[in-house]
Amino acid sequence: MDTIFANIADNGLVSNNYIYVTIIVLGGIVTYLLANVQKYKQTIKLLQQQNEEFMTVHEELSAQEEELRQNFNELYLREETIRQNDEIYQLVTEGSNDGLWIWDIVTDAKTMSERGWNMLKLPENAITTKAKWKQTIVHPDDLPRMVAELERHFSGQTPFYQAEYRAKSAQGGYRWILSRGKALFDSNGQPLRMAGSYTDITDRKYKEERIKHMAYYDALTGLANRERLVEVVKEALCSAASSDGRAALVFIDIDNFKRINDTYGHSWGDKLLISLSKRLEALVVETGMAARLGGDEFVIFLPVIAKSEDVTAYADKMMHVLERPITVNGHVFHITASAGIAIYPEHGDNVEDFLRTADMAMYSAKTSGKHTYRFFDKSMQDAVVEKTLMEDRLRQTVYNNELKLHYQPQYNMNSGQIGGFEALLRWKSPDYGMVSPLKFIALAEETGLILGIGNWVLREACSFSQELYARGQGRLCTAVNISVVQLMQADFVQVVAAALSEIGLPPELLELEITESVLMERFEDNVRKLGELRSMGVRIALDDFGSGYSSLTYLKKLPITALKIDKAFIDDIAVGDHNSAITGSIIELAHEMGLVVVAEGVETEEQFAYLKQKGCDTIQGYLISQPLPPEEFIAKLQG
Repeated sequence: MDTIFANIADNGLVSNNYIYVTIIVLGGIVTYLLANVQKYKQTIKLLQQQNEEFMTVHEELSAQEEELRQNFNELYLREETIRQNDEIYQLVTEGSNDGLWIWDIVTDAKTMSERGWNMLKLPENAITTKAKWKQTIVHPDDLPRMVAELERHFSGQTPFYQAEYRAKSAQGGYRWILSRGKALFDSNGQPLRMAGSYTDITDRKYKEERIKHMAYYDALTGLANRERLVEVVKEALCSAASSDGRAALVFIDIDNFKRINDTYGHSWGDKLLISLSKRLEALVVETGMAARLGGDEFVIFLPVIAKSEDVTAYADKMMHVLERPITVNGHVFHITASAGIAIYPEHGDNVEDFLRTADMAMYSAKTSGKHTYRFFDKSMQDAVVEKTLMEDRLRQTVYNNELKLHYQPQYNMNSGQIGGFEALLRWKSPDYGMVSPLKFIALAEETGLILGIGNWVLREACSFSQELYARGQGRLCTAVNISVVQLMQADFVQVVAAALSEIGLPPELLELEITESVLMERFEDNVRKLGELRSMGVRIALDDFGSGYSSLTYLKKLPITALKIDKAFIDDIAVGDHNSAITGSIIELAHEMGLVVVAEGVETEEQFAYLKQKGCDTIQGYLISQPLPPEEFIAKLQG
C-alpha cells in the first residue's frame, strides 16, 4: 500500500486527477445505489401495502365465500324443507281424501284441486271463472245456512269457516260436503281471498239419517215412535196455543194381543202389528200422524180438529177399520181394540198431560169390557188417584194382618159329605172396609203385589188344611186360586213344593185352580209347570170352564184333574135354557176324559137336582154354604 501511495505521489497531478475521478465515480455509484436503495424501499413499501390490500381483499373474499357457502347451505336446506313439505302436503292431501279450493272473493272465481273436481264428478275448471258459484253447486235448501256461516266468519265471529251442505254433482244428484276454510283480509278488514278444503261426508250423513230414523221411528212398523210423537205433539200444541186451535190424541191398545203372541208366536204377532200399522197410517195420511209406543200400543194424533164430534166420527171409522179380518200365514184373525181419546186443551195443555189423559181414557175403555173407546173425563182421573191410594194400602195388608181367608165348602154329591173347600181371599181395610176381591185382585196383579199376597194365601190355606187333618177332620182338599202372575214366575213349581214341604201337607190335598185365560198367557210353558206339579201329586182344576177359550185340543194337552163349570151355565139351569144341555154335555165329556166335575155357584134345589141327575161329582155355592171364616168352617164340619 505504501508503494502505491508513493507511486501516486510520485506521479503527481495524474495521481490527483485519478483520485478525483475515482471519488466522483464512487460518489455517482453511491448516489445511484442510494437512489436504487430508496426506490427499492419504496417498492418494498408499495409491495407491502399492496400485499396488505391483497390480504384484506383476500380476507373479504374468504368471508364472502363463507357467507355464500352459508347462504347456499341455507338455500339448500330451505329447498329441501320445501320439497319435504311438498311431499308431506301431497301425502296429507292424498291421505285425507279431501279436495282443496281457493276462492277469489273479489271476482267470485273459485278453483279446486283435482280431488275436489272428482268429488263432485265435475270436469276440471268447470267453475273456475264462473260467477255466483255458490248458487251453481249448493243445494237451494242449504244455501242460506252456508252463506250465514260465511258471513259469521267474515265478520270475525268465528276464526274459521265451516259448513255442511249438499253440493250438486255433474250427474244431477247431490253429495254431502263438509267445507272448511279461512279468509285473508285487507287493511280495511275486507275479505280478499279464501282457501280451504272439501270433505265428502255423504256416507256419514246417510248413517246419521239412518241412526236418526232408528231413534225416531219404530223398527218393526216404520211408524213414528214415542220420541218422535212427543216432538210433533209439542210443536203442534205450541202452534195451537197461539191460534186458539184444538187437537185430539187417540191412545189405542189391541185387545188380547198377548194371547196371540203366546199362542202363535211373536213372528205371527209382528205380522199382525205391521198390518194394523198400515191401516192406522192410511187413516191419517193427510190429517195427522200414527205412532207406535211399543208392544201393542199405538197413538193417533190429529193436530187440527174443528169439534169433538169430528173425533167421534173418526174413532168410529178407526174401530171399523181395525175390526176387518187380517190373514197371517193362512189363518184369519179378528182383531178388536180399546181406545182412549183426549182433546186439547180441555184434557191437557202439554204433551205429558195429553198422553196421560188419553191413556187413562183407554184404560177406562179396557175395564168397560174392551172393544170400545172412551173420551177422557175427570172421573177417570179420580179413579186413578183412588187406585194409587188403594195400591199404597194394599202394600201393607200382609204386614198389618188385614188379609183373611174364608173357606167355602165343596159338597161331594156321591158321599153326601164335605170333601174339600175353596180358599177365598178377603181384605178388611181400616180405610175402605170390606174390599171385594174383584176390586183389589186385579190391582194386585197389575202392580206385582199378587206375588207376595199369593204366596201368603197358598201357605195359609195349606196350613189350615194341615190343621184340619191334625185335628182328625179328615183328608180335606184345599183349592187355591192361582194368578197368572204367580204362574208366570220362573220358580213357581219350587214355591209350591217348598210350601208343601215346610207345612207337611200331602200334595194330593192341594188343588190349584187355574182359569182358562191364565193358561193361555203362555200356554206351553204353563202346561209344562202344571205337569211338574201334577207329577208331585198336586191336583189341578180348570176354573170357570166354558167362559173362555176352551177347546178339546187344549183339554187334551192339559194335565188337569178337575173341571169347574162356570157359574153362568149353572144360573140358567132352572129356566130350561140351552145352557142346561151344555152343562150336561160338559159333565159327560169330563167323565169320558177321567176328570172330576165341580159346579160352582149352586144356589137352588132345582140346580142341585139337575146336577145330581147328570152325575156331577162336586158342587159348591150358597145352597151348601157361603164362604166361612176358619172357626165357623170348623164348626160346620163338626156340626
